[in-house]
Amino acid sequence: MKQINYIKQPTEYLCGQACVAMLAGVTVEEVVSVMENDKGTGKKDIERALNHYGIKQAKTMTKADNTSALPKVCILKVLLPKYGHWILYCDGTYYDPEFGVMKELYPKARIQSYLEIFTEEG
Repeated sequence: MKQINYIKQPTEYLCGQACVAMLAGVTVEEVVSVMENDKGTGKKDIERALNHYGIKQAKTMTKADNTSALPKVCILKVLLPKYGHWILYCDGTYYDPEFGVMKELYPKARIQSYLEIFTEEG
């Protein structure tokens, strides 16, 4: 897996696009144009954009919680107190498009599921 360059979401709605942008190594604006969506995204939008960039992924989201063992690379679907949110997880680090790069999950975030991303190494 190449180095992840952190991208902060430019608006409150672009966390999913920012996660894809970090994985693909492109701008959020490019992902918005690929998704044709500059609002909140669902799993289908994210899967379509990952496919566009040739990023291999699991066929389905895996249900999980804050105690689950996570795969090496995945996009987490989390619930925050007032909204749903997407976070990129890679090798022990959370690349949260809203709150920054952290070694621990944002305290108010509750993991609901994840989409595993397959890298060349594994």
